[in-house]
Amino acid sequence: MQHLPNDSFDVTLDQFGQIETVYGDPGFPAAEDVWGGNDTVTATVTQLNTRLTIFGDDHTTLLGHSQGGNDTLFADIGGGWNTALVVGDAQSMIDDAKGGNDTIVADAHGTVYTTVSAFGDVADDMSGNAQGGHDDITGSVGWRGGANLFAGDAGGAMIDTSHGGNDTLDVSVLTIDGGATVSGDAIGALRGLAQGGNDSLTITLDGDSPISGATLSGDSSTSLMDLTQGGDDVLTVKIDGQNADAISQMYGDAPTMAGNSHGGNDVLNGGAGRDFMYGDARIYEPASPGSITGGMDTLNGGAGDDQLWGGGNSDLFVFNTGSGNDTINDFDQGNKAVGSTAAEHDLIDVHAYGFADWTALSSLISDNAGGDAVIRLSANDAITLDGVHAANLHPTDFII
Repeated sequence: MQHLPNDSFDVTLDQFGQIETVYGDPGFPAAEDVWGGNDTVTATVTQLNTRLTIFGDDHTTLLGHSQGGNDTLFADIGGGWNTALVVGDAQSMIDDAKGGNDTIVADAHGTVYTTVSAFGDVADDMSGNAQGGHDDITGSVGWRGGANLFAGDAGGAMIDTSHGGNDTLDVSVLTIDGGATVSGDAIGALRGLAQGGNDSLTITLDGDSPISGATLSGDSSTSLMDLTQGGDDVLTVKIDGQNADAISQMYGDAPTMAGNSHGGNDVLNGGAGRDFMYGDARIYEPASPGSITGGMDTLNGGAGDDQLWGGGNSDLFVFNTGSGNDTINDFDQGNKAVGSTAAEHDLIDVHAYGFADWTALSSLISDNAGGDAVIRLSANDAITLDGVHAANLHPTDFII
């Protein structure tokens, strides 16, 4: 195997309209057995209307058994009206190529009207039996940024038998008007037999802004299709600020699941704002009744008034003290969304509230005017179970 050297590059964009592209391994050979160097790229942007692009290896396709290096890429972006793209390895990967274990920092927190994208392995698609590296991505976006995209593996799709790495993404949207889309594996769809990695996604939002928000997806920001398998992911939303007006959408797997796809066993942790949480997906398009399988997910909305959907399979809903007024929209009904008649057994964990037993808890459960069961946990906290009557609840539905 040919090993490329370990290089270091420093670049500064200090002229209006400046365009710079930096490669950790420029001229990466179009061979089937090349290992990229462990490169370090540091880029600083101080001017307006610039365009920065960084590839940890090269703007090429990794093929055969080639492997990207373990690169460290820093982009410190100031000014405004800028565009930055940071990619851990290459444009795309095919065959049995592998991405390196990269560290990416893309910081644009002090900018205005700036678009930032950071992808752990490739800017476009992963296909064949390509495998993503185990990447660590830290990002931040500024005021009125564009389509800020962050993905652990691919900026495009993952197809065939490609496999995502086990990635860690930590993104901040600490602005009164901004947003980000964060995916554990791909921005595009997972298709064929692709598999998502076991990823950890964290987003921090400015709680003082009702128009600051984010969308987190454990595997794809678009969809899981065909026979794809979602990873076992952890999604977390944090709130910074005195209020809790920010809004997040969280999908354990993807906004849409189609065909015969399978969801992972995901953990979703909401913040103090308004969270819309889906253990698997929001839209289901099964190839046949019941062909989509949901994961066994854990949803904890945190504080704030949250909307929760566990999805198919048996899920766990956790409520800590101060959980607010939340709604579970598919308690024991998630399989219906995929046309399955299989029984499920969702659980509601209210252990943190210290109820002595089922008798103490059941005395606080009654139907509202719409016929939905309402569990009044405290003077300020309640759980509404959409489509479920209080009389149909039992001790086995709860962890007390």
